[in-house]
Amino acid sequence: MHHQISLPSEVAGIRLPDSALARKAVDLAFRVSPNTVCTHVIRTFVFGSLIGKAQGLHYDEELFFLGAILHDLGLTSEFRSTIRFEVAGADAAEAFLAAEGVAPERREIIWDAIALHTSIDIASRKRPEIALVHIGAGVDVLGMGLESLPASRVAETIEAFPRHDFKNAFFDTLVETLAHAPQSATMTWLSETANTHVHSGCCPSFECLVKNSPFQE
Repeated sequence: MHHQISLPSEVAGIRLPDSALARKAVDLAFRVSPNTVCTHVIRTFVFGSLIGKAQGLHYDEELFFLGAILHDLGLTSEFRSTIRFEVAGADAAEAFLAAEGVAPERREIIWDAIALHTSIDIASRKRPEIALVHIGAGVDVLGMGLESLPASRVAETIEAFPRHDFKNAFFDTLVETLAHAPQSATMTWLSETANTHVHSGCCPSFECLVKNSPFQE
């Protein structure tokens, strides 16, 4: 699926990186992602940037932008896999960046940012380029920290990149990804969703796993 790409240079006072690599990352994400995800990843960058700047954080804006733009590749039909979507997306982003000649140490930062973006209390303790992907996505998906953002900046962001029934559409995208490989959610935050919306019992509980471990007691 390909969406017309015409990003503004600035949103809510936040400059959107416009390097050749940044543009290629946007092209990739927008080519393979549903519109729901395309607008989400931009809002993730803007919201994360607003919080990062308010906290006085120093970080590589291009690295953060790449992590934000590419963080949901694992939710696309092109890159979803039999492993959890965060890691599938991190692997896809790493392969793209390697093909573009990005240095291994920079690729590793983006891999971590994507793989850890749903890991509460872990991502937030990492370097800013990693933490801000988690923080920005948390604002957009769950409203975590929304109250700390100026309402006018939030309104500007949503006007530029509308939500369009985001809550339902994004949840449906997650369920569609889980249906492809429901076992990938075992022992993750999506296990309950997989059991409820894909089929019951597809993800055994931790209790079931530990009590059925292969030890004679």
